[in-house]
Parts: sequence; structure tokens; C-alpha cells
Amino acid sequence: MTVRLVSFIPPAGTTAQAGVMIGDAIIDVAAGAALVSEEAAAAQWDMLSLLRGDHPDVTIATAADIVQAVINVMGGADPSEAPLGEFNWHEGLTIGDTALVIPTTQVRFVAPLPQVVSLREFDALTDDRTAMIRQAAGYWIGDRNWPAFRFASHTAILGPDEPIELPMTEPLDCGMALGCVIGRAGRDIAPEDADAYIAGYLLVNAWTIRDPLVASLRPRDRATSLGPWLVTPDELEYYRDDDGRLLLELRLLLNGRELSRANTALMRWSFAELIAFASRNTMLYPGEVIVSGVATGGCLLDLFGDDGPWLRAGDEVVIECTELGQLRSPVGLG
Repeated sequence: MTVRLVSFIPPAGTTAQAGVMIGDAIIDVAAGAALVSEEAAAAQWDMLSLLRGDHPDVTIATAADIVQAVINVMGGADPSEAPLGEFNWHEGLTIGDTALVIPTTQVRFVAPLPQVVSLREFDALTDDRTAMIRQAAGYWIGDRNWPAFRFASHTAILGPDEPIELPMTEPLDCGMALGCVIGRAGRDIAPEDADAYIAGYLLVNAWTIRDPLVASLRPRDRATSLGPWLVTPDELEYYRDDDGRLLLELRLLLNGRELSRANTALMRWSFAELIAFASRNTMLYPGEVIVSGVATGGCLLDLFGDDGPWLRAGDEVVIECTELGQLRSPVGLG
């Protein structure tokens, strides 16, 4: 079974926990764990614990088993195949006072992986002409012949619909990208084996200060938005080409107007190749995020040049992909 993993705060909760989204509902895997394992029911079920496998029964595979168990409780009906109103979501779908299935309208989504272990940004989704424009404006680009990455702040993570604060003085730009989350620890991973280390894919908005001096002196630490959910690789297998690249179309919208599109088939290197490079003489751990880099046309710098215009308070940036959802970000005053 394919799953779309989310992190959410339940109606009466204050901390994020992992869930599986099916249609207009979320299956609370922590609440449903007792259906498949008594020991797992008492374990920690946040996304990082699930990826690391802190408990032998707390894994993505177990999450899929819990989803199937909940569906069986519902009489074998897949909730994604029927409107929300056709099901009684609470009667018979609780353990104690805890609902197993929650309508999405009753929860608050956060980043699928709120606790990112590290954030490596490659420059694999930019064509040569755009790379030259970015370099001429004073911004980092990777090597055009070999994979290259930089680290970004992994502690400044935003989720879907979470506002990005507008800096007081420096201009702010968005950055449309695709990311994958590492789900297994590994070192010196061969490209042909690397896909097995991917827990899932998600949309990325790499927020950047448009000041060349600031950009040259410090890493990209403003913020990174991730979401809205983590899609497991098996769900995207149909969209792979013969070289292992994903054939996904990303779209960038500002205030409802489409600014650009980019296809991930144009990546200079596949995610498997990026992972192989990142793991040379280095351990990669569950919860690390590998980012494709900002796509050609995926930021205002590409579209309007180094004089802007840049983002303003009240703007809304949306990155969307049919297979990966909508990552919506309002821009607010700092």
C-alpha cells in the first residue's frame, strides 16, 4: 500500500505526530498502532522516530499496516474512494476516547518532517544559462560537471500555510525545488542502491535573502518550507524515466498567478546520484533532506533580474505538483 505521510497537530493536541493522509482524512497511526502491535501502541510516533525506527514496530511499513487495519475496521472501504460524509468517522472508529480517523479540516498541518537532521541543497535543477545569471548576480551555483551542495539551516523549517516573515530590510525571494528525505542510514552508497534509502519526496520552498554580500558571508538560513506531505517512492514509480529521474511538473504561483513551470526530468543528476555523492566518506542518517536546488525559473531573481521586484507583505507563494500537492506560504511582516 502506498502512503502519504503527514505531520499534524490533532484538535486537542499541542505536539506534532505522524499520520497517513487518505483522501480528506488522516489516519492517526499512534492511535491505530494498537490494532497491529500492543508494544508499538506505547511507542513514540513522531515522523523522525518513524524514519529512524526507534522502536522495531515503528516504521513506515508498520504505518502502512495500521492504515490497512483501520480500513478493515471501517468494513474494508478505502476512504479515498468515497466522500467524507458517507462515513461515520467517530462511532466505531475510536480506541478509548481517541479517534482513529480525523477529517483534515480538524487538524493543523506542520512540515511533514518538523525535525530535519540536515538540509543539503544541490544545484541540479538549473540550466546553464540560468546558472550564469545567478552567478553574475553574486549568488552560489554548483559545479556544472559534478554534483555540488551547500548546507542550509535545518532548524528554520516551516510547514504548509505557515507564514514566512518578511525581513525588515533585505529583499526576500522564494525558491521552487523538489526534495527527498533519507529513510535509512548509509555510507558510500552506490547510485544503483541509493533509491532504497529514500523514504519519500516532498515540495520545497527555499527562501533566500537577495543581498549578494549577505549570501556570500553566511549560509541560506532564512527558512525552508516543506510539504504538504511526504509521498513514498512506490507511489511515484510510474513517473520515472529510464535513467531513474522523476518526471514531475512543478509550478510556481504568486498571488494566484502562475509565474513558471519546471520539469524534474531536466535534473542534471538523479536523486540516486545526489545521494551517492553526499554519502562519500560520510554517514547519511534518517531525517536528512536532499534538495534538488531551485529550479530554472523557480525564483524571482530568474524571472525579473537582480533588481526584483521582490516579495511583499500580503503576498502568497504556492508551489504545486499534481502528485505532491500544494505548498502554500503567506508572506507576513517580521
